[in-house]
Amino acid sequence: METKHSENKKKRTALRQSMLSIRRNLSALDIEDAGYKIANILVKHPKLQQERIIGSYVSTSGELSSRNINASLLKIGHTLALPRIDIEHKGLMDFYRFDKDDELVENRFHILEPENNPERFLGFEQLEVLIVPLVAFDRQGNRLGMGGGYYDRALKKLSAECLTIGVAYDFQCIDEVPVERWDMPLDEIITPTKHLIF
Repeated sequence: METKHSENKKKRTALRQSMLSIRRNLSALDIEDAGYKIANILVKHPKLQQERIIGSYVSTSGELSSRNINASLLKIGHTLALPRIDIEHKGLMDFYRFDKDDELVENRFHILEPENNPERFLGFEQLEVLIVPLVAFDRQGNRLGMGGGYYDRALKKLSAECLTIGVAYDFQCIDEVPVERWDMPLDEIITPTKHLIF
């Protein structure tokens, strides 16, 4: 007999594959447009009206574009931190301060990330807002990620006051994400047409 865990795992894998397949077929215009719309919502967010230290991401593989999101946050004076994967420890990442003219470097997964500069390191407890990419979500604030566990581990290290905001395409909303005990729900999710607060 299948355990709840193995049944959940199958559901999550199938859901991830179907969402990633849709994402792979998006045009560059769709990807940029979604990021542009979400950037416009974020800059008007009541909690972002004073300068904050914000962890964001660098989009890859059809994720909605982080270009406008990150540029808009920097433009209005926030401190932007971007993730860098820890190559020594699977599933771990750290955040580093990133400014407008800084270079991003490609890691072994072909993902762009900030340079490993200890002077720009920002601990999780310093982040006041974390913007989280995702593969699917439901109306309870549950998210399904890429499966590497990077964000689940990161979310557990944040201070209790840190606001977590998922960003997603509208099609990534489903009735119910099959959750596991280690999953961390988000405070809010923003899509190009919705702003959900949990």
